[in-house]
Amino acid sequence: MHPTKLLKGTKSKLLEGKKILVAVTSSIAAIETPKLMRELIRHGAEVHCIITEETKKIIGKDALKFGCGNDIYEDITGDIEHILLYNDCDCLLIYPATANIISKINLGIADNIINTTALMFFGNKPIIIVPAMHENMFNAIKRHIDELKEKDNIYIISPKFEEGKAKVASIEDVVKAVIDIIGNNLKKYGKRVLILNGGTVEFIDKVRVISNLSSGKMGVALAEAFCKEGFYVEVITAIGLEPPYYIKSHKVLTAKEMLNKAIELAKDFDIIISSAAISDFTVEAFEGKLSSEEEPILKLKRNPKVLEELRKIYEDKIIIGFKAEYNLNEEELINRAKERLNKYNLNMIIANDLSKHYFGDDYIEVYIVTKEDVKKISGSKKDVAEKIVEEVKELFKSNSKIIGL
Repeated sequence: MHPTKLLKGTKSKLLEGKKILVAVTSSIAAIETPKLMRELIRHGAEVHCIITEETKKIIGKDALKFGCGNDIYEDITGDIEHILLYNDCDCLLIYPATANIISKINLGIADNIINTTALMFFGNKPIIIVPAMHENMFNAIKRHIDELKEKDNIYIISPKFEEGKAKVASIEDVVKAVIDIIGNNLKKYGKRVLILNGGTVEFIDKVRVISNLSSGKMGVALAEAFCKEGFYVEVITAIGLEPPYYIKSHKVLTAKEMLNKAIELAKDFDIIISSAAISDFTVEAFEGKLSSEEEPILKLKRNPKVLEELRKIYEDKIIIGFKAEYNLNEEELINRAKERLNKYNLNMIIANDLSKHYFGDDYIEVYIVTKEDVKKISGSKKDVAEKIVEEVKELFKSNSKIIGL
């Protein structure tokens, strides 16, 4: 087995079962192609590769085979590769695409394996074109680019214009586009998790806020772990770490915004997890900006409890909370977690003591508390997140049987 195969699906299942044909042309940006192909594989894709003769002046076939784990095609032989690969693959991704190849595809010229194969895909299966060239050349062929944009099933990923060059789009932008165009619709057909993450803020005036030191690391680790297991994941993010590019994020600031966004989105999800540090109190905010010479008295009032409100609306969904305390012994911590679990009728609650591992620490010790059991786990947030996901999967199975899914 080629070592590349071990990467398959290690980030998500968004491209599982998809075969992508990457066409590499002779831009210096071709040196990034092995990284691109491996990132596609991490989302479950199988990747094949075709190149022009000129491409070999920029990057060798061995480097490209290292990237995709399959043979590299540079000629059309008696195996009629352009037809074979068209029949076998779900899309053609031209990365990087030179002025020459873009112009020839638009004009219907077939004089190498890439533009000949492109004509097989043209109008039938998606062609994703990622230009890379000098800005003058980009402007010179803009007519071809604009005409291709109007064709069915052709997608142009805009370059970054810097230093007089139309630089190739980032690998993350390209992979995100591929997922959007041919990716598996896990939101419709898969198991769906909504995660609330980060620390919310409450405004004192139009400039100042009160908040907490939540890093958002735990929620992001959970999002990545669920995605790796084939769940569809979205995150509502307050202040803190953002989830990776392939996970949809909704930005909020205040506890009220977090609650409203959660109520809006939760109807489309099976599991709701709140790892967010949501403000318990809001402030009767001052108008404008307070003078630094003033000594204001802040008036606080309670925010609604997000988990409590979600449970009132979504009685049949799996709802999981986090409970952070400070400097409690094990028994006290577990008892407070159980109180919260029962009060809000949660399916699971995860408790931790911030006096042991504070906000932002990469290591964490938690207690996973359900009505039937308590489990203590510790380790890096990545490792703990993966163990939590295993527990949630079991909870999801049992809950699905109860409600007849």
